[in-house]
Amino acid sequence: MPRIRARWIGWLLLIGIALHALVPGGEGPLVASEARAKEAAERESLVSLARLEPASGVVNVAAGASDVVRQVLVQDGSEVTESQVLVLLESYELRAAELDAARIELERADLGPLEIEAQKARIRAVQAELDYAKDEVSSQEGLSEKGFSAGKEFREAQLQVLRAEEQLNESNALLERRIANLDLARREAENRVQQAEARLEQTMIRSPLNGRVLRVRIREGERVDQNPVVSIAATQTMMAVAEVHANEIRLVRVGQRAVFSSPALPDALSGQVDSVGQMIFSNNVIGEDPTAPRGLRVVEVRVRLEPNELARKMTHLEGQLRIHLEDREQP
Repeated sequence: MPRIRARWIGWLLLIGIALHALVPGGEGPLVASEARAKEAAERESLVSLARLEPASGVVNVAAGASDVVRQVLVQDGSEVTESQVLVLLESYELRAAELDAARIELERADLGPLEIEAQKARIRAVQAELDYAKDEVSSQEGLSEKGFSAGKEFREAQLQVLRAEEQLNESNALLERRIANLDLARREAENRVQQAEARLEQTMIRSPLNGRVLRVRIREGERVDQNPVVSIAATQTMMAVAEVHANEIRLVRVGQRAVFSSPALPDALSGQVDSVGQMIFSNNVIGEDPTAPRGLRVVEVRVRLEPNELARKMTHLEGQLRIHLEDREQP
């Protein structure tokens, strides 16, 4: 009986010690926290998997409309500038002809002021005919009163006056209409030119940035829809995009030194931490090991690397990144 009582007392002591370690203010969590802080202070660096990416990211350029490729003007590795034409589509010549026709219409609309001047000249001629007809009426009326002219000539002179007055009214109305339509005709012509330019622009696929062609994804004669035709990136500045485990991201700060290495590179690439992500997600970089763990909770860290010509040609190259923790800023 005393032996059983001693055993129960022993079990109760063990349970009490365990509960004491879990109670807030106890030594259990405090000791663990101090241990983690000591471990972080003693670590000089951390290593994670990473991949190379241009600072601009990879831009997959697509066509604005469904068409057939007429001509590819670049190739893999070509240096391009912003707005440079990369690909011409089959409808290019048709749209170019439409634009030429629209520009001719605009030039014709610019002749409106000359037509107005011509119409004013016709009005002056009709006015002169009217004045002459009125003088003839006056002459015939005087001769008729003196008995030197028959009534027929007088009536014909009056008819000429009426005709000239109608022609003058018609010419004035036409002049007013042409003046009113002058601005409208030019705006319509300008609008047709803009529409033709927009349709022509859809037949040319341009570069959205200064950079390098990573890959031409289509060939002449193939149809383009919504799929990208050219992949472009500004490779002048390369980044190492690392996936740091969420448990270690507290150790990473902007400005820390880092080194990216890969068997594909003869030398390691140095850089500095440029940004630390604000979201946790599952890892994408698993390296060459097919048994590497998946579904790890990681945070993206971007490191700006020093210029390197070979690295510019290796977008999406996987390797490892070592971040030196002794350079971290004090929080």
